[in-house]
Amino acid sequence: MRKRLLPLLTAALLTGGLLSAPVPAVEATPNGERGSVLSTRDITDQADTTIAGAGRVIAVTYLSEDPTGKLVPVQGSVSIPKKAPGRGGYRLMAWNHSTTGLGDECGLSRELGTGGKRDPWLGPWLTDGYVLAATDYAGIGGPGEHAYLDGATAGKNVLDMLRAARTVVPRYSSHQASSSFVSFGGSQGGHTSLWAGHLAAQYAPELHPAGIIAHSVPTGLADYFATIAPGFPPAIVPDHLTYFTYVLAGLTQVRPDARVDSYLTPQGRRLVEQARHRCYAEQVQATRGISVGSLVTRPLADGPLIPALRDYARVPVRGYSSPVLIQQGMTDVVAFAPLTEGLVDQMRTAGVDVDYRRYPESHGLTTPRVHEARAWANGLTTWPRS
Repeated sequence: MRKRLLPLLTAALLTGGLLSAPVPAVEATPNGERGSVLSTRDITDQADTTIAGAGRVIAVTYLSEDPTGKLVPVQGSVSIPKKAPGRGGYRLMAWNHSTTGLGDECGLSRELGTGGKRDPWLGPWLTDGYVLAATDYAGIGGPGEHAYLDGATAGKNVLDMLRAARTVVPRYSSHQASSSFVSFGGSQGGHTSLWAGHLAAQYAPELHPAGIIAHSVPTGLADYFATIAPGFPPAIVPDHLTYFTYVLAGLTQVRPDARVDSYLTPQGRRLVEQARHRCYAEQVQATRGISVGSLVTRPLADGPLIPALRDYARVPVRGYSSPVLIQQGMTDVVAFAPLTEGLVDQMRTAGVDVDYRRYPESHGLTTPRVHEARAWANGLTTWPRS
């Protein structure tokens, strides 16, 4: 099936709550446990922080794993609804952001309210009684570097963010947060969302995934990268090369045995090195007008790179204890629909309860599709634990 898909993919590229009084910033002594809260700060009244429906927004620094398994400080935020929760406390929603970049200035969790543009997507979740827990992933705004599409690490960062949120909510309100959660994200965040659901039972058994939502999931990257060679024509996606450099920057960090530099021209090595510290818009500008084929000296299919990438960027096809909703735009030229359908087939064969929905859209979701995902989450029958 993969051999039939590759020419198609290449062609596609070419052509209100009772909140307590404000609590001051808190510095905690780390106890060395995953999800431990190191510091909190109420940022509700700061510019660009608050989504419609949030009564409090709390900046959080907590402990989670980096790609080596070392516990490091990770940044995130917790948005607490204005309205009081139902019985069992607030539901939890882990919101996993899409590609923002790899540098320390690329975090998004503390700027969710920017210009109100996320109010239509995320505001209704707060109105429905969900606490939003948003991580920036290890290496963004903290020690070390962010390993882009290292799903195992990002999934652990999400689960530890949920642990931290359950500490923060009663500290800044008169309520508790449930141990049940839904994980929601698109693109990089969709990849992360699936990993969080896959890892939950083993890594955070005290948390209970009610459902996992992922859209525009990057999957089958190794199959696509295996087609890249010198002379590969320019892609029609303007930011295609940005994703390419981010993936190779992450692979270089986690899998040095892939010998990424040995495949790259001097310009390719320079752009991958710069990708390690640049946010998305800056890297898009730096790579505009450059073809991926001009950055490689030999086919990526030769040697160790593709096997390493296949393992590094994989998406788990089994090991989910809750239903999974996967949403896909059929004209997506970043996360290809045929590869997503292959993933769905494998997951269903492995016994995963997958609800797969397709739309005549491209990368990302329109607001009505986000509302559809929220309605799906609200209707889950796996919420009773608290």
